[in-house]
Amino acid sequence: MKGYFFTILSSLLLLLSNAIPAAAQTSALLNEGIYLIPHPQEVSLGGEDFILDDELTIVLDKKASDRDRFAATELTSQLNKEWGINAIIAGFASGKSIILTHKGVSKDITGLPKKKALQGYQLAAGADQLVIRAKGEAGLYYGTQTLLQIIKKGTEGAMVPGMEIADWPDISERAAHYDTKHHQDKRSYVESFIRDLARYKINMLVWEWEDKFEYPSHPEIGAPGAFTMEEMQEITRYARKYHVQLVPLVQGLGHVSFILKWPQHSHLREIPASNWEFCPLKEGSYELLFDLWEDAIEATPGSEYIHIGSDETYELGLCEQCQLKSKEIGRSGLYTLFTNRAGKHLKTKGRKTMCWERPMGWKVS
Repeated sequence: MKGYFFTILSSLLLLLSNAIPAAAQTSALLNEGIYLIPHPQEVSLGGEDFILDDELTIVLDKKASDRDRFAATELTSQLNKEWGINAIIAGFASGKSIILTHKGVSKDITGLPKKKALQGYQLAAGADQLVIRAKGEAGLYYGTQTLLQIIKKGTEGAMVPGMEIADWPDISERAAHYDTKHHQDKRSYVESFIRDLARYKINMLVWEWEDKFEYPSHPEIGAPGAFTMEEMQEITRYARKYHVQLVPLVQGLGHVSFILKWPQHSHLREIPASNWEFCPLKEGSYELLFDLWEDAIEATPGSEYIHIGSDETYELGLCEQCQLKSKEIGRSGLYTLFTNRAGKHLKTKGRKTMCWERPMGWKVS
C-alpha cells in the first residue's frame, strides 16, 4: 500500500504548496535550501547559526503537560533518527539547548482567535539556544515539526540558520480524506500515515471506513480483518497525541453497497435491483444508519465531527414513494430531508455533522 500512501501524500503536498503565496516561492528560506511546508506566516533571517551538537538538551517548562512532554519525546526520537543526535529532556539548560516553552509568546500569536492562537508558535534560532514558544500544546508541537524541517547540513554538521519564525494557521481545521473502501491497510501503516500528516500540520483525518470497521450493532457489515471497536479507539487516541482528530466517514444515502448487499437490509433500497442507495423515506433506513453512526461515535472518543458521506446519489427520487414526494419538494428536498434528519439525530449524540454537498465539497452543520 506504499504507492497508495504516496499518491495521497503527494496530492496533499501539491495542495499545500499551491497555497503558498507566489512571493514565498523565492523567499529567504528557499534561498537557504530549506523547503518548509506549509510556509510560515513570517520569517526573518539573520544572526548566528544554531549548530546542533551530537548531544544537546531539550528544556521543558517545569509544569509541562503530558502532551508537551510527548512533543519533546518525539523531537528527541526524530533528532536521533534523522541526524544521529542524542538529546535529553531536562528542566534547565545545559550547553546547547532547545527550549520549548509557553512563556513570552508575542501578541501576534496571543491576539488571534482561540483556535488559531493555540496552534500558533514562534521559533528563534541563535548561537547557543533555539527557542520555540507557543500559547497552546498544538502550537508547541507544530513548532517542533517546523524545526525538524529547517535543519540542514552545514560545514560543522546539522544546523539551523539564524532566524526568527512566527506562524499560525489561516484555517483552524485542515483535513485529509483517507478512503479505504477498496482495501484494508495494516494498523502500523495507518499510524505512520497519521504521523506524516501531523508533520505537515494536518490536524484532521476524515477516514472513509466502509466495511473496514467491525460494527458491533451489525457485525455482518464488517469485512474479514476489519478493525475492531477497541482497535479503532486506540488509533483515535494515538492520532490525538499528534493533534490529529480522527473523523469517521460512514456513508449514508448513496455509496452504500457494502450495507445493502446484505439480504436482511435489501428492503431499504431505493431501487430493488440496486444496492447503491437507501430510500430516504423508509424509517428502517434511519434506524440502521443511526446504529452504524453510533458505533462510529463510540469508536472515535473525543472527536468533534462525524461524516455521513451522502454523495453520488444517482438513484435519489426513483422509487414510487420518492417520485411522489419529489413532486412536492424536489429531489434536492429529498436530499435535504435526509441530511437534516441525520444531523438532528447526531447532534443529540454530541457530534457535529459533515457530509458531501452536491455536487462536491463539504457541508458542516
